[in-house]
Amino acid sequence: MLPPEKLKKAFKKVEDENWILRAFLKEQEPDDVDRLVNNLHKELFEGFDCVACSNCCKSIVPVVEENEIQVISKRLGMTDVAFKDKYLVKTEEGFIMNKKPCPFLTGIGCSIYECRPENCREYPFTHKDEIWSRLINLVENCAVCPVVFEIFERLKKYYGDEFEQYKEKYQELWG
Repeated sequence: MLPPEKLKKAFKKVEDENWILRAFLKEQEPDDVDRLVNNLHKELFEGFDCVACSNCCKSIVPVVEENEIQVISKRLGMTDVAFKDKYLVKTEEGFIMNKKPCPFLTGIGCSIYECRPENCREYPFTHKDEIWSRLINLVENCAVCPVVFEIFERLKKYYGDEFEQYKEKYQELWG
């Protein structure tokens, strides 16, 4: 698996191909895609240290739910209002962290790890079903998460010749 610091450069080399893979996966049986991605998630995360990587903490701003705001602000000894004012911004999706990297990321990991938001706990969501409906996010997450990058590389190998033929047809149509 690629080291986190080499991910963005490696992603640039395969980004176009990953978008083609996304289109290809949209034409596959959704349950099959879920099964493949879920199995790869389980295999690859078994030996991966997310805390040591922390790329997601450096480049993604999670949605923070109201109940999570209460728990985190209590843990920090702040009022909900003070926590929102200091760390969050309101968007259409709800509250999100107001800066990157996450203000709770330290040199040894997340300072609120035990009460971190669900979006942080669940990232990159490759263990969940309905992968098919989140493929755009997954392509983008290939630049952030070494495991997601590796999942995409393995999907290309899994589909092999079928994907190669699709790429040829795709490139004839779209250049």
